[in-house]
Amino acid sequence: MDGKRDEKNRQSSISSLNDPSSKVKVLFASTKACSEGINLSGASRVVLLDVVWNPAVERQAISRACRLGQKKSVYVYHLITSGTLEVEKYAQQTNKDRLSDLVFSSQDRKRNKSRISSVFKDKILEGMLDNKMLNDIFENVIHQPKESNAFSNFNYVEHKQ
Repeated sequence: MDGKRDEKNRQSSISSLNDPSSKVKVLFASTKACSEGINLSGASRVVLLDVVWNPAVERQAISRACRLGQKKSVYVYHLITSGTLEVEKYAQQTNKDRLSDLVFSSQDRKRNKSRISSVFKDKILEGMLDNKMLNDIFENVIHQPKESNAFSNFNYVEHKQ
């Protein structure tokens, strides 16, 4: 799905992915097409193939899957080809994101460390890494488990009545 897709087909694809009874299990979409205004709560994995300079744009795209009503854990993968400028771009993006967290995060750091250890293991990634036929595909896997509350990222406040 990209920006050229008409609204009717776009919404049909989104609805099919979000429908638990649908046979649709995968939606290929550009980061730009998924950065605003859509709900992909039927997704449990987000695979990013391009690195953007602004980490907020990436978080917006990831947050399409982390929505109200999401009942699954959402796993995020960055697939980056070694020996390209994408590696350096990703390193800079990660550093910007880390600095932003240090400066603007008001969360209790000790509490956060204990929560990270409770992040669910990704069984699909583990299976891929254990598969000997796939050994040549992976040069380096950096495991950075991070529990994220998408609602706190966007100053979401729950109002109880």
